[in-house]
Amino acid sequence: MLDLSRFKILVVDDEPDILRFIAAVLEDNGANVFTAENGIDALKSASIVLPDLITLDLEMPQMDGAQVFEKLRSDPELRNIPVFIISGKPELRRLLYKRSTIPPEGYLDKPIDESSLLRNVRKILSLKMRKEK
Repeated sequence: MLDLSRFKILVVDDEPDILRFIAAVLEDNGANVFTAENGIDALKSASIVLPDLITLDLEMPQMDGAQVFEKLRSDPELRNIPVFIISGKPELRRLLYKRSTIPPEGYLDKPIDESSLLRNVRKILSLKMRKEK
C-alpha cells in the first residue's frame, strides 16, 4: 500500500463538510494536505505549493472546477499535476473529456466514501510515480 506521507495534496471544494472530510481522510493516512474553498484560491495555492495531486470539485462559485482544470492544464508549471475530479454533478464530467486538454487522471461521483477516495488517490499517485521514473 502506497505511503501517503511523502505527498502534498491540494483539496478543493466549496462545501465545508466535504472539504473537511476529504482533508481528514487524507491527513489520517499521512498526506500533507492543503485546502482551497474556491477556484481562485485553488490556482494560487497550486502555484505556491506545487502539490503532487489536486482533488477538484466541479461546481463552485466564482470560478468553477472546469475553468480551474483548464487553467491548470494550460499553465506550463502546473499542467503535469494529476487532477482527481470529485463532483456531485456527473453530467458535468463530459465538459472535461470533450476539451482538447489532457483529461483528468481520475473521477469520482459524490457522495464519496473513505475507501474509494483512498483507493483512487493511491492509484493516481502510483501512476504518477511510475511516469516520473
